[in-house]
Amino acid sequence: MKRLWSLFVIILLLLSFAQKSSAIIFSDVFSYKEEIDYLTSRDIIRGFDNGTFGPQSPIKRIQAVQMILREKGITDYSAPDPGFIDIKPGDYGYDEVAKAVSMGFISGKTDVNGNKYFDRYGTLTRGQMAKILAIAYNLKGEYFRNFSDVTKGSWEYEFVSALAANNITTGYEDNSFRPYEKLKRQHFAVFMARNLDDRFKPLPELQAHFIDVGQGDSSLILSPNGKTILIDGGRHSAGEKVVAYLKKAGVTSIDYLVATHPDADHIGGLLDVLRQIPVKMVIDSGKEHTSETYIDYLNLIQQKNIHFRIAKTGDIISIDPAFIIQVLNSGDQEVTDNNDASIVLKLSYNQIDFMFTGDAGVEVEERMLSRFNVGADILKVSHHGSSTGSSWAFINAVKPKASILSYGDNSYGHPTSEVVSRLKAAGSALYSTMGQGDIVVSTNGQSYRVSAKPWQSGTSPAPSPVVKSDIRIISVDEANEKVTIKNAGSLNVDMSGWKLVSVEGNQTYDFPTGFILKAGATVTIASGSNAVNKPPNILRWTNANIWNNSGDPAQLFNAGGGKVSEYR
Repeated sequence: MKRLWSLFVIILLLLSFAQKSSAIIFSDVFSYKEEIDYLTSRDIIRGFDNGTFGPQSPIKRIQAVQMILREKGITDYSAPDPGFIDIKPGDYGYDEVAKAVSMGFISGKTDVNGNKYFDRYGTLTRGQMAKILAIAYNLKGEYFRNFSDVTKGSWEYEFVSALAANNITTGYEDNSFRPYEKLKRQHFAVFMARNLDDRFKPLPELQAHFIDVGQGDSSLILSPNGKTILIDGGRHSAGEKVVAYLKKAGVTSIDYLVATHPDADHIGGLLDVLRQIPVKMVIDSGKEHTSETYIDYLNLIQQKNIHFRIAKTGDIISIDPAFIIQVLNSGDQEVTDNNDASIVLKLSYNQIDFMFTGDAGVEVEERMLSRFNVGADILKVSHHGSSTGSSWAFINAVKPKASILSYGDNSYGHPTSEVVSRLKAAGSALYSTMGQGDIVVSTNGQSYRVSAKPWQSGTSPAPSPVVKSDIRIISVDEANEKVTIKNAGSLNVDMSGWKLVSVEGNQTYDFPTGFILKAGATVTIASGSNAVNKPPNILRWTNANIWNNSGDPAQLFNAGGGKVSEYR
């Protein structure tokens, strides 16, 4: 009896080994291997006769049909003839196509003559894939964000939204889905595996967007459960950029709008946000200001009846049970300086921490060090990299793995070489909105990735040179087509490569090479039928009319592309 039992066990082991040995190993699969192996083990994927899978090849319509039918265990292919002109009984794939059409998860096409055809070797787009999977598996739900290229009312919206709501797709990092892009075989396998087994679904992500608003700050947090937090909005001139960025990111409302302190380079852009996007709650530092920008900001909050809350040091902001936000500093510390009243936030998502520091200075850092654990993986560097903050003690305590410097072309020398050196010495990778534009940090709470590449070892973001020039637009006469620009600084300025922009018309004037605007001098840029060219006082743009008489902001950019002045 023992011999019989031993023989039985050996046979089972041999069968098990034979099964494992016969598993298909594709020679060309390197990405998404676990998902493809899973589908292969279930005989949903079979690959090609030469032992390859063709992961980068576009998936054919007939292949998608076959995979879904295999997964559903369909063996009875009896179905009415769908009446396609390009596939008849006896043709390859006819039975599967007829069955799939009868089940309703795929249909044919119609040519210019009204004839129905299936196009079995045609390729599927990502949008078509979404529709097929949503119908085949009765997937429902509406995604809490909007993809930038899938609009409500489009034929694919319902199906793409259902896939996203079920965590089968997260789209691309730029918040697009690309519904008309051809679908690769490996991506179809990934979507199918995620649909069938939750272990293949991506972990919910939190995103922190550091928006390039020039010389200012603006950060957007998108939480795993769809909540939104906007921290500051840059200068007034950045408001439209911030609004456009929010809309592209699929933000239709803001749960918490945080104004770290009342300086114009932090709250100016919030005016456009408050006017154009619904805000549920404003969290303010409590530090008051007499500026017109701050008064307009308060008036908008009152007019729109938005809930208003003063942040207190030590507060916990509850918005998503997946993470914690704690206030490490605010205006309740009885400081006289606006910067030191900055709301400082520490966001903790599982093992990954973010620190948003506003413009907090060294005294604030010392106070936080004595009271809180300031360690963080990602640091939004204080005050655009100014030496007023980011002390050695603070940087060494935070130990940031990634540091975000938010600044634009400026006359303050931001970021200073001292701060850059401290961050590099601490082993932090440096990122800059001035050098790299918008920066997105995505994390699942275990690890993180940054959308931009850091500076290589031995290099650093070059601090903007300290200059004494002060070039500004002092008047725009739309009716007479004249814009006057003044050099209010103490140095002559070479304006080669500078640009004047009509915002409404999106038209640009390029200053002539070698044009010098002397200290204290003005120059008028003239357009319209009466425009003349009399340098250095008058420069003719064009004899066409440029400026919109009902209001047309003018913007002035230096040779490096930095906005130096705006006139509304």
